[in-house]
Amino acid sequence: MKRFLYIVYILLILMVMMPKEKLFFTFESFLSKYHLFINGESFTNRLLYLDADNGILLLDNQEIATIGKIRIAPWVLSNHISISSIIPSPLYRTFFPGKIDTLVLTYSLLHPLSLELRAKGDFGHGEGMFDLVNHKVRIVFEATPELRNYPLLVFKLHQEKEGLVYESDF
Repeated sequence: MKRFLYIVYILLILMVMMPKEKLFFTFESFLSKYHLFINGESFTNRLLYLDADNGILLLDNQEIATIGKIRIAPWVLSNHISISSIIPSPLYRTFFPGKIDTLVLTYSLLHPLSLELRAKGDFGHGEGMFDLVNHKVRIVFEATPELRNYPLLVFKLHQEKEGLVYESDF
């Protein structure tokens, strides 16, 4: 029992002392490979997570969306990035669905080769996986009336038993 408490204590100390801003900049450098940048954010370092507020998402120096809040929670065994209030730029509203209320990316050491995705917004609800080995993404959307308001998105989806599916390579 003492060993378990020591392990929990060490994991808690690791989570508190972890350089969370460095994790954010590592995430940003990963995005930069795809010419995506987050600009203008302000950081608030909490004990167990990092908040980055009011960011602007840029693609090749063009604003494609504004981001209300990014929360990084590095919990060693299961890491979460929660992005809320994503509003596409008026130039890109025909390509992207409307406002995305929440987008949660989860990386777990139990499944180290994939990244789980959950999203909720004006389009309804979607869940999916990023395959980090084969560089593939698969997102399953619920067939809701709200989703039908985005014909360009629906055009890229195909029907399966689980719902409407988007699959792509990245």
